[in-house]
Amino acid sequence: MAVWELRCGLVNEFATLANVDDQDGDAGMFEARGQKKDWMHRPAVQFIVDPRKKKQKPRADVTAFVPGALVLNEKADKALGPFLSQFGQMLELHCSGETLYFYNATNMLDVVDSERSERRRSGSIAMEAFFEDNVPGEPAVFKDPLMAPVRIYVNDAGKAEVERIVAEAGLTGIECGPPQRF
Repeated sequence: MAVWELRCGLVNEFATLANVDDQDGDAGMFEARGQKKDWMHRPAVQFIVDPRKKKQKPRADVTAFVPGALVLNEKADKALGPFLSQFGQMLELHCSGETLYFYNATNMLDVVDSERSERRRSGSIAMEAFFEDNVPGEPAVFKDPLMAPVRIYVNDAGKAEVERIVAEAGLTGIECGPPQRF
């Protein structure tokens, strides 16, 4: 059973988000480490605008924001939300009068084999190896405790489900691919 990374795709082609209030970021509000979150307020975010460019990058349905999380617009939430919510939380963000949804995956599985994973000199994992026997057969979205701050994973069945939903809804900005070296 293969493990795939669920991530934003073509991040250089689409607009990205930034938090409006530095205190939210400083407080770790957007850290996606696999634990449930209970936001006391709906944080504000904004799309980054480059004033030097006349034409800004288009917005994707799934937007890059912070490692280990996804931000969905209303269209993506309507299509992907029912599937993704089985494995985490959809938390509301405020973006210039629009509601966006921060996907916080909370389904934790021990799938990264730290002994077989490729490491840097510092000892951190550069490329994961997986315990394939720990990967469920039914569609699943999950994180591993070792890589939770930076990765969201799907299994083969989860990848197929995400790709089906993305194709049917015509969503942009999301992909399932092999984990990339850090």
